[in-house]
Amino acid sequence: MRVPAGAVAYRPLGNFSRDGKAATPGVQSLPVGAFDIMKYQVSQREYSACVADGACVDVETGAGGLAQTNVNWIDATAYAAWLSEQTGQVWRLPTALEWQRAAAERRGDAAPDEGDLDPGERMLSQYQRGVFLRGSSSPALRPRGGFGENSLGLADMGGNVWEWTDGCMENGEVGADGVITARDPYCGVRIAGGRHQAAVIDFIRDASVGGCAVGLPPDHLGFRLVRER
Repeated sequence: MRVPAGAVAYRPLGNFSRDGKAATPGVQSLPVGAFDIMKYQVSQREYSACVADGACVDVETGAGGLAQTNVNWIDATAYAAWLSEQTGQVWRLPTALEWQRAAAERRGDAAPDEGDLDPGERMLSQYQRGVFLRGSSSPALRPRGGFGENSLGLADMGGNVWEWTDGCMENGEVGADGVITARDPYCGVRIAGGRHQAAVIDFIRDASVGGCAVGLPPDHLGFRLVRER
């Protein structure tokens, strides 16, 4: 599906500090160009074709119509490379900004409250915001479209399957006004888009049992791809 150009209110996810104390970056309005993205997450059936071809790792989750989960960032990238070769088109994971633009109203912000908080207060703030955004959703997988469509017509955005992006966790510093003054991406940890952002180590397939670097862990890890024109 075609997502029109627009702007997103974006806050990078990672570890930022100000004067030696942990701090929360301010929100920036950033432009995102138009792009094409899959309406649905890659399904077990679709992923199994890549496994059968020897190009993807068999993560033993079946070959049905449910979203393919239990995949890490490396698995998702391998599938994108295989699909590109099969179709003659270029498929890739979305950037973190593209994913947020595609999610539209289905994505929230679980960053800790801004201000001078001690580490315990920051963790509690982030946890409470994440719990609020997730509501009472069940971790049980649903058939395609089970979480409905957002205002852009994309299905299951912000459901219980977080989606890998090409974004990296960042470390950096912020000024008193919340503006980032220095930043350093750490791409051993990738951003997964969902009801809130999650920073997950790139080889982790099930973040619910460990491997989530920041904040609440996702219920499931899956993906959908962007097609370049």
